[in-house]
Amino acid sequence: MDFSHLADIRIIDGHVHFRGIQWAEALLQWMDQASLARINVVSTPNLATVNQNSELVYLKTHHPGRFYASGGLDYLQVRSDPARMSEILGTQIHTLKRIGFDGLKLIEGKPTARKRWKLPLDAPEYQGMWTALEELQMPIVCHVADPETFWDRNAAPKWALERDWFYGDGTFPTKEALYAEIDRVLSRHSTLKLILAHFYFLSADLDRAARFLDAHPSVCLDITPGSEMYNNFTRTCKGTRAFFLEYQDRIIYGTDVNTGAIARNGIREPLSYVHFVRTFLETQQPFAPPPLIPHWMEADLKAILPLHLPSDVLLKIYHANFERLYGTDPAPLSPQVALAEVERIADEIDAHTSGAETKNPARDILIAHT
Repeated sequence: MDFSHLADIRIIDGHVHFRGIQWAEALLQWMDQASLARINVVSTPNLATVNQNSELVYLKTHHPGRFYASGGLDYLQVRSDPARMSEILGTQIHTLKRIGFDGLKLIEGKPTARKRWKLPLDAPEYQGMWTALEELQMPIVCHVADPETFWDRNAAPKWALERDWFYGDGTFPTKEALYAEIDRVLSRHSTLKLILAHFYFLSADLDRAARFLDAHPSVCLDITPGSEMYNNFTRTCKGTRAFFLEYQDRIIYGTDVNTGAIARNGIREPLSYVHFVRTFLETQQPFAPPPLIPHWMEADLKAILPLHLPSDVLLKIYHANFERLYGTDPAPLSPQVALAEVERIADEIDAHTSGAETKNPARDILIAHT
């Protein structure tokens, strides 16, 4: 894939998913070919394998200085003592900080996750977590809501329906209910370093996005696809460019690349993500998505209309805004504390599965460490 027409500029990808240490070399190859200086690898909770915190420890251990790591919560630990959830989650945040994690990833605002965990983001059970995050000034990459079409069966794209991402059956919170939860969190914790993923799913309403950013000075938006975002941006191209210039200090680059994409098509699909987003930000001529992601352009559009942003704005979006929140270098890992946490997670997975033949990625990492 040809990147020669794009700027020679330092880039940090602020939002990448990594599951499985067998993909580490492919991830590094993708970073090199995409000219990514660093990436922020994010972890999400999983009731079978706890989260991907162990995999993130592996990356930081074997490639120091290359990866930022945003850890995930451990809900198995909460299950053993649900009455102490607020205290337990607050302690988890402090533990992540001691290990050398750079931030936290929250998927809990995505409707499917919100339905699974059942708790609003402003519930008392999360109070200890929010308090610790604000006290430690740890940044949070937070997924809240989804495209509004996912609540309308007639408007939802086929690929979303195939993933069971239809939310209009009455069993999911509404988009506005999820936004209200974040408003209440920010009213109590106004200095949180909060990065709302996928442009907070407000790409179809830039006026509302502007009002939200004006009301919450500590909040940023990332531009990880959600391909609907770039279609919405195209439909209001001049207004979108004006928004990006006005809020150039509040926008963070990311691709949402995941190891599933690498498993499907090697690094070609992740390279397509980078190529698409960068072409949108940097170039002048209308373009179509690369062949591996044709669905990123909706049927009513003839092409994606790019923004051709100035180099000083690109510098902020590509790395300076992220570094303002996360620091100019990834936090150093504390090896003993990190190893103890991986051992704890491995034991927790074994106890939860009661000896069943379930993959234990934390145990694999302990074996790799020795």
